[in-house]
Amino acid sequence: MEQELKTIYEAQKLDTQIFEKEKRLISAPKMIAEMEQEIETLKKNIAKEKEIIDELEKERRKKEKELEADKDKIKKFESKLYEVKTNKEYQALLKEIEAAKTANDKTEEDILILMEKIEELKSDFSNLSAQLKKNEKDFEQNRDRLLKEIDTIDNDVKKLKEERDNLLSVVNSNLRTTYTTLIEKRGGTAVVNLKNGVCLGCFINIPPQLFIEATKNRQLILCPSCNRIFFFQEDPE
Repeated sequence: MEQELKTIYEAQKLDTQIFEKEKRLISAPKMIAEMEQEIETLKKNIAKEKEIIDELEKERRKKEKELEADKDKIKKFESKLYEVKTNKEYQALLKEIEAAKTANDKTEEDILILMEKIEELKSDFSNLSAQLKKNEKDFEQNRDRLLKEIDTIDNDVKKLKEERDNLLSVVNSNLRTTYTTLIEKRGGTAVVNLKNGVCLGCFINIPPQLFIEATKNRQLILCPSCNRIFFFQEDPE
């Protein structure tokens, strides 16, 4: 029995490696998907920024046309000043000119504000575009690296599983079934060591006599708490 316990202990070492590598196989595609999502989000932000810039540019051009039209209106009013015949008409034209100039000042102020906002957004747009270019380059490099890593890990897992299966093939069927069942139910850990009367799988104290028997490695003994298989080693690797 001691040799069989030692064999499944060695199989446990391989399964621990397999478990960690399979976690990596799961996490790598998620990392790729997260990087893709970040890029898509950045693209959407850039597109939204461009839409806002285009709208503000459209508004600026509209106000510039309004400004030119109002300037022409002022010129017409000013030319009529020399044609009016009464002081009342003259004063009315002056008021029209003053109102138009006030409106023009407001329009010019609005245009300046729009131009400042547009320049600010264009700067942000440029920075975001540069960031996108960098992120896309980084993504390609990281994706290629992760895909290669996945292939390597996948091959490693196949080799480890083959080695583990070879070890378990010489173990009696009952012990092998117990081991594989625990691997599935106990997060990839079926065989554990003991130290100072404590199970190193669940860290629960076990009865002193059970601890003594477990340290002999002469029979199959399961932890009364987590049901994992005990295999005692004084100085584990």
